[in-house]
Amino acid sequence: MNLEVKQLEKKGNLLKLLIKGATPELMNSFRRAIMLEVPTLAIEEVTFFENNSVMFDEFLAHRIGMIPIKADLKDYKKNETAKFTLDKEGPCTVYGKDIKSADPSVEIIGKKVPLVKLNKGQRVKMELIATISTGKEHSKWQPAIVGYRNTHTITVDKECNACEDCVKHCPKNILEVKAKKIVITDALKCNACKACVNYCDKGHIKLETDPENFVFFIESHGQSDSEEVALHAIEALKEKVSEFKKSINSLKE
Repeated sequence: MNLEVKQLEKKGNLLKLLIKGATPELMNSFRRAIMLEVPTLAIEEVTFFENNSVMFDEFLAHRIGMIPIKADLKDYKKNETAKFTLDKEGPCTVYGKDIKSADPSVEIIGKKVPLVKLNKGQRVKMELIATISTGKEHSKWQPAIVGYRNTHTITVDKECNACEDCVKHCPKNILEVKAKKIVITDALKCNACKACVNYCDKGHIKLETDPENFVFFIESHGQSDSEEVALHAIEALKEKVSEFKKSINSLKE
């Protein structure tokens, strides 16, 4: 299998890749490796010293646990932890930014995430412990939103009279008229909605799926850069393949 990988877009936490010569099975393995095998830091233990807000301890702990945390995992080994504190008194709204880290190199990403609203006389005080794990344990350790789709080829035959109906109805705006012909400006943006095909009643437009070419999306939650997430997932896949080969070889002995 000869894979060709090209970066289409890198904007903020979003990374788009064009992967040619792949299979749906490989793409799904890559997707699952990102979701389940990349280690991140997330709050696992919450010790409440005071909470007389309207939110139960369990609900508030769950909301806090889902807040993404950015840290250099090279500084943390598997069983090491990071400590945080949260101490706020109302009237106020408690946000992610109010969680204070004992380690200045560890940063709460969801600073604007509201956690609970406190009225006068209400207070929350707690200690938080974050641990390293992966998405296979809980979704709070998943580092990114991941997805993929096949690319598509749009062809317009020579008999097309450029009536522009397909151009007007394309939701991605990737069709336009040039020299009285319909041309495709960016086929990679096509999501196969078939609006162009459906509105061409003379059948001049055809849409075909490229079975071996994919657009792969990685949008990091902020714990790590999207490229780092992808590289971690590739290493995890390599380890799994190596373990599988050893298991197969052991059966031959």
